[in-house]
Amino acid sequence: MQINTSVTSLLAEWGKWSNAGLGLTLNAPSEFEFVDIDDDLALLVDKAIALLGVTKPKTKAIVMMYYRNKRSCKNIGINVGLGETKTKQLLVSGEAWLEGHLLAKGILIQNAA
Repeated sequence: MQINTSVTSLLAEWGKWSNAGLGLTLNAPSEFEFVDIDDDLALLVDKAIALLGVTKPKTKAIVMMYYRNKRSCKNIGINVGLGETKTKQLLVSGEAWLEGHLLAKGILIQNAA
């Protein structure tokens, strides 16, 4: 499967999907936003993020707060006890880990140039 988007766009869509009350986190739905991701792909991302939390729980928390709760890196850093720069580094690390995980599952993310 090939997706014509970036990993950050994919995570942004997953965040909206997850906020709609779907996924493994089973939140109460917040404001409804139109999502441009199908359930199969969103569940794959959801499971990958859960798997990230097994080895890197702080990175998982940062990814979830950034994409689901739409918080700034500065605000997230205060919550997790890190500086803004380190929080950004862990966010980028989580995005890269997710892209690698999806690639290993046979999902090629085609970044728009």
